[in-house]
Amino acid sequence: MPVLNKTEMKKELDHIHWIFSERFGGNWIKVKFYKETPNLKQGKKVRNIRFCEATKEAIIHPVFFDKESISCLGAEYAFGWNSDYRNRLLDACQDKRQIGKDILLKSLFSHIPRFKKPFQYIGLNAEGEPDLIMAYMLPEQVMNIIKTYNDNFGENLDVSLNCMMSICGGIAVKTYLMGKISISFGCDDARKYSNMSRGRLVVGIPKKLFNVFVP
Repeated sequence: MPVLNKTEMKKELDHIHWIFSERFGGNWIKVKFYKETPNLKQGKKVRNIRFCEATKEAIIHPVFFDKESISCLGAEYAFGWNSDYRNRLLDACQDKRQIGKDILLKSLFSHIPRFKKPFQYIGLNAEGEPDLIMAYMLPEQVMNIIKTYNDNFGENLDVSLNCMMSICGGIAVKTYLMGKISISFGCDDARKYSNMSRGRLVVGIPKKLFNVFVP
């Protein structure tokens, strides 16, 4: 296999979502976290939107959003943009999930991945190298991802599943922080606002594992 120079590697990483789509199927989405304001002319700055909803729009064109763009308390919490929402989120989740014991809900809540130091912006399918990629996939497509992982590492893929803040926290934040593959079946809101069809689930793959799947 030929060795790529820096220019070729940069171009490949810029198109990594297309490469994954060709090999494994699904519409892969690049996710990039920015410490400073990026060049917003590269895409559309969205407003009043949920993260899961933004992933649907990113398939059509690149999108950017910041704290002021998000209309979901869960995403604001997961991305570290507002920790004051914890109690409001607990109340909302208790109403939705109808969990009688407050201690059980708090335990579930404590395991939701979140940024302690928030980023300024998040870009989806923006130009350049992403921090991770994600896709809504069919079970057979996910099987091929797992099979490739098994064949390369000789071990099982361990995942931890939670149906709270399942895509913003459980895929985007978790994949970035842990540097591991994340899988989620979504939550009621995520499946609704992302238009996730009945037979699909979500997969996130961090940058450091790209070469495992696309040598």
